[in-house]
Amino acid sequence: MSRTVETNADGVASISANIERTSHWRINYRGDEIHDPSLSAERTVEAHKPVSQRILDVAAGQSGKPYSYGSTGPDSFDCSGFTKYVHGKVGIQLPRTSGDQQSTVPAVAKGDKLPGDLLFFTDGGSVYHAGVYAGGNQMWAAPESGDVVRKQEIYTDSYTVGRAW
Repeated sequence: MSRTVETNADGVASISANIERTSHWRINYRGDEIHDPSLSAERTVEAHKPVSQRILDVAAGQSGKPYSYGSTGPDSFDCSGFTKYVHGKVGIQLPRTSGDQQSTVPAVAKGDKLPGDLLFFTDGGSVYHAGVYAGGNQMWAAPESGDVVRKQEIYTDSYTVGRAW
């Protein structure tokens, strides 16, 4: 863990630290000839997850919700409604349709895709399906009518990758 302490012109100290998990902190000042010792109250500091992990967490949280054409959540989804909803929950706004999503986000080479990236499935150049890459040849998606949001295998090589984060 890296830490830095800075003091401004008024003598107020600020502490910066990179933390990897939620921690409990207490500042102990031993004092000097001018200032009395002090001990701060204990505070809990939450570690922030990377946005890609937050995308996957939101996606997994929709598992089992039904597919419904034209739906954007939170109770049911179609494929692009699902990707729009998941990204919206982490503060990333996407257009409504998978084709518009593909044309909006920066493209990423397939070999450089990372969990949390968007997958756009194409047939003859047009996008017909979208999902969220979960890693290991898997994706989160709202597959089709009669199905539910679930993690599934990437079923074809006919897709492009985009990264909204």
